[in-house]
Amino acid sequence: MTFTLVSMKTLAEHMSETKTRDQALADMVKCDRSMITKIRLGQATPSLPLAVRISQQTGVPIESLIPIRESAQ
Repeated sequence: MTFTLVSMKTLAEHMSETKTRDQALADMVKCDRSMITKIRLGQATPSLPLAVRISQQTGVPIESLIPIRESAQ
């Protein structure tokens, strides 16, 4: 079985390509602009409900918004 990694678009890439401002996305997903800024910069992880709203508005995969961290073993 072969797996192919598909490049996922990040929130920052989407916002840059569509020229979407932080405040505009924040208004669409009903959160604070500073939270969108932190998510876009990789400084914060959105809650699952917020990640779903962002994904629905932008098409950015939830997996791109909520990174999976491997636990130390």
